[in-house]
Amino acid sequence: MTSHVVIFDFDGTVSLGDEPVIAYARHLDEQAGSTVDLITRVVSRWLAADGRLAEAIDGLTDADPVFLGLHVVDGAIDGYYAAQRLAGLVGVTPEGIDAAYQASRADLADGLISTHAPEGFVSFLAAFPASVHRVLVSNSPENGLREQLAKLELTRSFDEIVTSANKPAGLPAIAERLLAEQGVAASQLLSVGDIWANDLAPVAVLGSATALIDRMPVPEGAAPTVRAPHIEELYPWFLEWARP
Repeated sequence: MTSHVVIFDFDGTVSLGDEPVIAYARHLDEQAGSTVDLITRVVSRWLAADGRLAEAIDGLTDADPVFLGLHVVDGAIDGYYAAQRLAGLVGVTPEGIDAAYQASRADLADGLISTHAPEGFVSFLAAFPASVHRVLVSNSPENGLREQLAKLELTRSFDEIVTSANKPAGLPAIAERLLAEQGVAASQLLSVGDIWANDLAPVAVLGSATALIDRMPVPEGAAPTVRAPHIEELYPWFLEWARP
């Protein structure tokens, strides 16, 4: 019998490393016909500064296109949104943006991009009581994600995997389905992710618990149950919360 449901996001929560985002930016530059790799340069610098504008622009002049680009992406909720925002401004069409994303996922599937799981994550997932239903919910398509799970040795670590989830709009329906199927109350569901608006806010309104991995600046109004820059810091809290 299920006692709790835990939803994990994938990119930025379970799969760590900036290379997938930088690959996306690189493919967007190709779609833009850029010879200066502006999107890649801006996004790389923005990620290195963990989304903090003052740190990202340090040492640049206001005449530098990267300086201007960093101001354009300031406040983006993650690197993918930052890259997409720049792409739209330099004339990449919606079709080109989608093609760049699919190309980056193909790179992921082909093993051309390096990622890693949080330290001790496999053992952490295995430490949950058997009554806990562990679910991976990602906006990523199945292509690339399955291969990454195998690489990260996580293929058998989740009880259920949902791809192309269309978060945030699609998350409430996914959560409500899980609650109904597993026979638990909303208070016995926990969502874990690195983007408040996408991964946590849609279930917080249901009365569920939320855990924010807050590497990037947190938007005003975000109110997770717990938060930390690294998911490893929250392992003890997760396991205590999930005790039958």
